[in-house]
Amino acid sequence: MIGDDQQVVSVSQMARQVGVHRSNASRLAATLHAMGFLTRTAEAGQYRLGPELIRLGRLAGRGLDLVQQTLGPLQRLVGETGETGHVGILDGVEAVTIAVVDGWHTVRMHSHVNKRSPAYCSSLGKSLLAALTDGQVAERLDGHEFVVKTANSITSLPALLRELAEIRARGYAVDNEEVEVGLRCLAAPICDADGVVVASLGLSGPAARLTPAVVTDLSAQVRQTAADASIAIGGPPPRDLPAPVPPPREQ
Repeated sequence: MIGDDQQVVSVSQMARQVGVHRSNASRLAATLHAMGFLTRTAEAGQYRLGPELIRLGRLAGRGLDLVQQTLGPLQRLVGETGETGHVGILDGVEAVTIAVVDGWHTVRMHSHVNKRSPAYCSSLGKSLLAALTDGQVAERLDGHEFVVKTANSITSLPALLRELAEIRARGYAVDNEEVEVGLRCLAAPICDADGVVVASLGLSGPAARLTPAVVTDLSAQVRQTAADASIAIGGPPPRDLPAPVPPPREQ
């Protein structure tokens, strides 16, 4: 509706482009303004792109670059393990899946690009939250209710902070049937050229096959693949990866 060569658009133009009555376009514009997608100009009835739409555009652009650069390592990991692979980024308090490679097992986890999950109960999200300080995590979650997906879901900030400390110590995150019963996942962080965590990479599969012991065995492989993905986006070469360490939490 508003292209690069047209930074300002009127309600009348919106109505013509969308094919609706001017009054409907006016209500739509007002709603988008309230949501932050459009910003009113000094002239009545005219709008320009709002901060929320600009933010989403930048997020999508960053995600596209990450997909192109990390797809190779992800495909290799899936080929070796047979489990479904993902790359995700953090958007507010949600983990957003930006790339999926289906596993080759007959029974496997199915996912899709743009899938959103609470960051505090997904392995992709917890791996990303672990890169923040406890204060940043608390600020990000301030005012957000912990949604209980399963009996294993994290339901409080103190519990989340304890788990994030464990994730930092062992180098990978686990979703122990916290988003969906019967689904277990693990993920490790991807770093950019400045060593900043910008995404996470992981595997998901049926809990009956991805047992706690198997997750521990796969953890070094997932961490190595995340390190390879980091190199693909210009990140630093990985330091020696420690031996697989099982999650201290009861699985």
